[in-house]
This record gives sequence, C-alpha cells and structure tokens, in this order.
Amino acid sequence: MTYIPEDSKALPYVTSTTDNCLGKDCPDFDECYLLKARKKAMNADLVVVNHHLFFADMALKDTGFGELLPAMDVVVFDEAHQIPDIASDYFGETFSSGILLDLCRDIDMACKTELRDHPQLAKTADKLATLVKDWRLLLPEDPQKGNWRDLYQRPDQKLALSRIGDVMQMTYQILKSSLGRSDQVDHCYERMAQLKSRLEKLLDVERSGISFWYETTKRQISLHYTPLSIADKFAAVVADVPRSWVFTSATLSVDGGFAHFTREMGLHSAKTLQLDSPFDYATQSLLLVPRYIPEPTDKQFGAALLQLALPLIEQNQGRCFFLFTSHRMLQWMANELPNHTNLPLLVQGTTSKRLLLEQFVELKHAVLLGTGSFWEGVDVRGDTLSCVIIDKLPFASPDEPLLQARVEEAKQQGVDPFAAVQLPQAVITLKQGVGRLIRDVTDQGVLVIADNRLVTRPYGEVFLKSLPPMRRTRDAKQAIEFLQQMHAGSPT
Repeated sequence: MTYIPEDSKALPYVTSTTDNCLGKDCPDFDECYLLKARKKAMNADLVVVNHHLFFADMALKDTGFGELLPAMDVVVFDEAHQIPDIASDYFGETFSSGILLDLCRDIDMACKTELRDHPQLAKTADKLATLVKDWRLLLPEDPQKGNWRDLYQRPDQKLALSRIGDVMQMTYQILKSSLGRSDQVDHCYERMAQLKSRLEKLLDVERSGISFWYETTKRQISLHYTPLSIADKFAAVVADVPRSWVFTSATLSVDGGFAHFTREMGLHSAKTLQLDSPFDYATQSLLLVPRYIPEPTDKQFGAALLQLALPLIEQNQGRCFFLFTSHRMLQWMANELPNHTNLPLLVQGTTSKRLLLEQFVELKHAVLLGTGSFWEGVDVRGDTLSCVIIDKLPFASPDEPLLQARVEEAKQQGVDPFAAVQLPQAVITLKQGVGRLIRDVTDQGVLVIADNRLVTRPYGEVFLKSLPPMRRTRDAKQAIEFLQQMHAGSPT
C-alpha cells in the first residue's frame, strides 16, 4: 500500500463497507480476509485497532447488527485528543451522491442478470442516477465545504432533493415488491431503506445541537450531520458496562489541565495524571518566535516567511519539516522555494504520505512541505529531522461548518466561544506539530513558530504554557548559531 496515493481509484475495490458487504450472502464469505480477521479478534486476549474501528463497532452495536470487537475489560486510547472529532462523525449521519450512484449501478446489474423481466426497476434506477448527477452540477466544480442549513434554503436544492427523494421512494417500493427473488435484490432494498432514512434526517435541518454541513469533490456531493457534543453519549457508553478506560496523549492537556477534554467527553469524575517528559527540552531544543515578521494576515507574510526560513534550511542542510495551516500557503511556498535552494523538496499531495516520509529519510537532506496530516502521527528520529518550521498558529478556519456550529452553541450557553472552543483546539493542534521535532532523548533541533501573536496577544501565553519548556529566542541568528553548534558537535 506504500505507493498507492490516498485518493487512488483502486482503493474502493479493495475496501469493505456496510454498503457493499453482502455478509453471509457473499459467495466468498468463507474465504473473506476481513471475516477471518474478525474471528481472530474475537478470540484474542489483546486487540489493537484504530479509533475509527472502535467507534464503527460501537455504531454497529447501536443498529443491533452484532459487533466486530470482543467484550473488553480494559480500553486504552492512545492519541486520545483525536477522539472527540472521530466519535462525533460516528454518532452522526452521512448521505452522499457517490453511495447512491453505487446503489443505482448495483440495481442496474441485478436487472441485467437476475431481474431481466423487471425493466421498470432499471428505468427507475437510471432516472435516479441522472437526478443525482444533476444535483452535483448545481454547485461549482471546485471542491468546497459549507453550511448545509444555509445551502438547503436555495430553491434549486430543495427541488433537486425533493425529486431525488420521490424517485428513491419509487425505487424502494419496486425493490420491496421483488424481495426474495435474489440475495442481491434483498441487499439493495436494505441499502435503499437506510439511505432514505439518512436523507430524511439530513433534510430536517431545524434540529438544534447538530451541525449540518456539506462537502463536494469534483464529482460528488455529501451531506453530513454531526452532533455538537458527544459528552452524554460517550458518558453513557462508559457507564454501560463495568470496565476500565485509559486515555493517553502527549497533547491532551491545555494550559496545564485536562478540563477541556473531560468536558468534551463527559468524563467528569475521571482521575487525571500529567507526567513530565523524559526529554531535556532546555538542552535539546530552541524555540524561535522571530521579531519583526508581519502578522499572518499581512500580504507580505509569505515573502517574509521565505526570507526567514531560507538561512535556517541552508544552515541545517535541509532535514526540515515546513508545516502549514493552509494548502494555499503550502502551494505558494512550494512554487517559490525551488528558486532559492537546490536542496530536494518533497511536497504533500505529489505522492502518498508514507512514500514522502520514506523519501525524506532516504534523502537525509530534504525539506518536506506539509499541512494537516503531517502535524501528527509522524515519527522521524535522529538528525534526519532537526528543524521544524510552522507558519502560524493553527486556528481552524472560521468557515469550517462544525466550528461555526460549536461557536454558535457556546454563545447560546453564555460561554466565550474563543476560550472554550477555538483556543483549546488550536493549542492541541500546535502541540502536535511541535511534537514532530524531539522524538528521542538524543534528538536536537530548532522549532520556529513564525507567528508574532504568540507574544503580542494575551492568548499567546496559553500556547506558550502548553508547549514543552524549550529555550526561547526572538533572534533568528541565535537559531542559526544553535544549528551550527549542533552539527559541529559542540555543547548547545
């Protein structure tokens, strides 16, 4: 899987989902690799899974369809800071044009094989597919994300969804009349019933406590509703069966405490423990917050960031992660840097994440430019990585639909949305980016955060308190000297 891009068209053909899995009706059921893995998990004493599979299992139990994972006495979550957003997705619902088109194709296939005498079903499925494609054409070709409540107020959207809903109902009734004729038809019927239910929920946009949002790719549109709080739901899960729960992460605390996390998760009686790092940050690292650099909203920021980064990159002979909070700035820098350095540049999006990391380690003197996925879950030890440059504080975009909904809810509750929602989220994200630098007791390096708001705004103190106790400087020359001494093997 190393060399397969994350957006490869091949992945859906080797991926099992609730929409395409036939279960016991599958002709390859006894040889299914996924089924064999599940059987091994059910008989194991220790099971290691990612967060997504854990919550997928929880969602499956809620539907009454059994479970993927065995009964557990102890649950340990690493990287627990990710849980609130991941759990929110699984406690919500999604309806997409892609899933509906896949169903239409499967119905058409059934009509060409087992239901040749049912031309009405084929025509209805074809009409539904056309309506779904026309729905996507109502929005610009370029991918976008936004508030579904607002978009659904447009007459063309209401008309398109009304027509799609009507034909879905018609297809559902025809499939119902054909139940029992084949396993494939029965499965299509169940999928259509599920999609009808999802669409009804996503058209009921007046419900409170929910973020309704949409997202488009060049070919698809998806609708989502996500609960703004999982505290009650997750607290009920924890209380349901007597077992131990452990949540760990190097970036779980904000401003020296865990109140933000326990509030989000409904873990009000949780015992907390914060342990000191085994790393000697004061000796191993230096934090540079440069003087005189423009604020990130300034038009000159990109040029100033380039001018700041180049001497550090050259002095360090590459070996640098250049992390950005937006794809726009990443692409601007990816276009500019080659004009100023001969060091190899690796840019997120040009190939898979894993291959980029392998190339970074093999080249030894490369600069890797990345956004969100490179801020965490990346472990490069030794002097292969000894400089991390972060362009600005990672506040989420104010246009992010889920953030907008959480901010609005905080306002309604009389809580400061910046302090309660935006700031803790940004602090945790920054700590993840900072954590790429020192991964071992022998690692050394320079961290650059090119955002003066760390020292010019009151909230900057919250960020600084949450960061490791690195030595700090405002002078880029000191950072260059640190790198010189580091590579010369002198004490730093």
